[in-house]
Amino acid sequence: MIKSSALAAIWAGSLATAAPGKPEGFERQPWRRLATAGCGKTHHAGYNNDTATHSIISGGLNRTYGVNVPNDYNNDPNKARALIIDYHGSGGNGWQQYDNSQYYNYPAGAEYIAVYPGHWQGPNYAPPGVSDLNFTTDLLDHIQEQYCVNTSLVYASGKSNGAGFVDTLACSDHGDRFAAFAMASAALYTDTSRDSCTKKRAILESHGDKDTTIPYHPTEPGRGGPLPDITQWVSWWGYRDCGSGAKAQYSGDLGGYNTTIYTCGNLNQVVNHYQIFDLGHCWPSSTGKNFDGSRSYCNDKSVDFTPVVLSFFSKWTIENSPKN
Repeated sequence: MIKSSALAAIWAGSLATAAPGKPEGFERQPWRRLATAGCGKTHHAGYNNDTATHSIISGGLNRTYGVNVPNDYNNDPNKARALIIDYHGSGGNGWQQYDNSQYYNYPAGAEYIAVYPGHWQGPNYAPPGVSDLNFTTDLLDHIQEQYCVNTSLVYASGKSNGAGFVDTLACSDHGDRFAAFAMASAALYTDTSRDSCTKKRAILESHGDKDTTIPYHPTEPGRGGPLPDITQWVSWWGYRDCGSGAKAQYSGDLGGYNTTIYTCGNLNQVVNHYQIFDLGHCWPSSTGKNFDGSRSYCNDKSVDFTPVVLSFFSKWTIENSPKN
């Protein structure tokens, strides 16, 4: 997991290192210019920044989001912070996802600005003509204008339809500004074949074997359209990142779950998947004290996913993440 000392080391190292050339679709800045226009502005700490709502206009529509600001943010409003954009599931809202992932409850996560948008293209029942990809880019621009963001340390996470949208984002040029992507119980309506995505990305996903909403091995379309087999989908990301010779590392039973990992070249554990045997459609928690914890199918406590996500994110920056 990222700790404040580790972030400080990253920022300090950034002053002496220039980034390589910029990939298509992303305006890369030299490391010494990672701080954004929002640096120097003060904000109330905590969820929703001490206001009821936040909104921007995107695609001619008023789009809302929640935000959680680190408790020590105003101690140095010129300190460039890592950023997570965290997407909720169908029928949910930003606060529910805030209470699911609970990044603020972990020392590493408390260092992040965390943003919780609301809601997603991907399933066939999503509102037509609304581009959440454009909304994400507009939202990222807005957050960087208002808050002090380290543009090398920007990440996306989500659950269910929100997780499916994270995959949609990873497969698009709009994802080029993100260093890594994490998903729980992903509803993968837009990624149903190996060739439906051509991007290289750092990918983490957890999925319950007893998920009846987005089954691990679906035998029929879901509520939002066709769904891939999760085992196949993980192998597709291994292929996308590592090529036709990609080889998976299988852990075997680690106590209620197993992992599938792909590593190639300098991309260590670039694809990382958790299959949780007795879990349903949930954001995994070892305590059950998150929003999903009251659901009967979320009682399995073998994996605490939030620190897994934070540890995964800590390995990736825009500079070392896979790209094409």
